[in-house]
Amino acid sequence: MTMVSFPRLSPLTLALAIVLSLLLGVPQARAEKAAAFADTSKIIAIGGSITEIVYALGEQGHLVARDSTSRYPEAALKLPDVGYMRQLSPEGVLSVNPSG
Repeated sequence: MTMVSFPRLSPLTLALAIVLSLLLGVPQARAEKAAAFADTSKIIAIGGSITEIVYALGEQGHLVARDSTSRYPEAALKLPDVGYMRQLSPEGVLSVNPSG
């Protein structure tokens, strides 16, 4: 029986190989963890243009309220009105319980 000899790795090379293998596995684990949680953010659209942008991006499901300048699209009118954008009261905004 013949003995095969492999070159001996230095401790530094071995340590770098271990660290590299660990780092390559981390992004996949983070991606799987992030995909497991649904986005439950609740937002208020302050300003007509902001409301239109939210609807254009298809994220209207996250809207819980709007300000009085948000008149378009018509579906936005069904949301609670928290007041005029330049005179918002904290009570009106907090009453719809937006996420932080």
